[in-house]
Amino acid sequence: MKKSFTKTIHLGVFSSALLLISWGCSDKKEAVEEYDPSQPVELTDYYPTEGGVATQMILNGKNFGTDISKINVYVNGFPATVVSSNGEKIYVICPRKPGEGNEESQIICDVEVEIGGKRLSYNTPFIYTIKTVVTTVCGTPGKMDDEVTTGTLAQTIITHPTYLAIDADNNMIVSLRNNNSYYNNNKVILVNEDEDQSRLLIPDTGAPLNQPCMLDNGTTVYIPTDNGDDFWVMSSENMWSPMKQNLKPAQGQSSITIDFKHSFAMCTVDGYMYFRPKNGILYKFDPATNLTQLIDNNLMSSSDCYMTFSKKNPNMLYMAYTNSNNIYSYDIKSKSHKLIAGSASGTPGYLDGNGNTALFNEPRQLILDENDDIYIADTNNHCIRKVTPDGKVSTVIGQGGESGYRDGDPEVALFNRPFGVCINNDGIIYVADYDNYVIRRLAIE
Repeated sequence: MKKSFTKTIHLGVFSSALLLISWGCSDKKEAVEEYDPSQPVELTDYYPTEGGVATQMILNGKNFGTDISKINVYVNGFPATVVSSNGEKIYVICPRKPGEGNEESQIICDVEVEIGGKRLSYNTPFIYTIKTVVTTVCGTPGKMDDEVTTGTLAQTIITHPTYLAIDADNNMIVSLRNNNSYYNNNKVILVNEDEDQSRLLIPDTGAPLNQPCMLDNGTTVYIPTDNGDDFWVMSSENMWSPMKQNLKPAQGQSSITIDFKHSFAMCTVDGYMYFRPKNGILYKFDPATNLTQLIDNNLMSSSDCYMTFSKKNPNMLYMAYTNSNNIYSYDIKSKSHKLIAGSASGTPGYLDGNGNTALFNEPRQLILDENDDIYIADTNNHCIRKVTPDGKVSTVIGQGGESGYRDGDPEVALFNRPFGVCINNDGIIYVADYDNYVIRRLAIE
């Protein structure tokens, strides 16, 4: 599926803003003033002074001009979308989450206008409130059979969703696990929320598939089979037609030893795909040839492992060790393997905090946002956790240790053993809620 329209909220916001402009102009003829570089730009006031993502803002002043290509507006240093200007009023859309919030989930923001190379600030700050809300995308909570139905999202019924990946067109690849047979009726489906559609990609994968990895081009996905040396490849360029392939030893590599492999991670530095079987050996393979070579060993053997590379430091691999209940980093250049968060001894539990004072209980798939903050499906704590680059652990949503099914804000939302997470270009996080048989949508706004 290709995304056929821009995000619905943005269309609605722009339509509302344009209607607002039309209404204001029809009610009262307003002056149209071109920017005069010999005169100063003046700021008077703006409204509203409180809001959140996509809030429509009207900025009042003088000598703005009408050419919006020459007008920049910033909220806490983040660019807002400039919709229109009549010289004395600028209509803008507030950007998403312009910074980190305080304890009240609020960001105190400067509002600035830049015209003709000069940047001015309004006297009144904008109070941006961060809201976190969980909704259900598809699936039937609590179902216990192996039925899978695709179509519209309301029609979509799934078995246990495990792991996720999403491409640039909001096509979400979802691995599904059968209740009753390890080797039969495990599937892969595609879900696109924008287009309100799902469809079956692989009707029977044999052994279950684990965490999908989207290549850097955003069109091709690699999915490891749970056991053995095989994996699946699909691409939007060939309508997601699945191809099964096998890993092969590289020259000088006598063999590759794989017990269970849970995730692939694409490295943009060398173009290789990295993976670490349960035996603790770190391998990488060339996606063009599938030739595989050993990189390191003795990396927390006997634990499942889910991995992803840092966006800011592409040599850094982040690893969630499920059975050891902790999060590590691994530098592929220096081979430095360091504990970031969780108990060094592997003690399970639930506790927010810093570094090794925090506790996890079977963390699985992890993702990174644009700030390199890590979001993790903390399976047996039934919640989504966040780890900052300096190791501070917090609970994003879910009630630590309490399972259930409930949409809503952080005070009420419940999950039941979430396995997988992915994040799209708009910062929306999707969750594979394993024992609820649903895919959830987490909007941190």
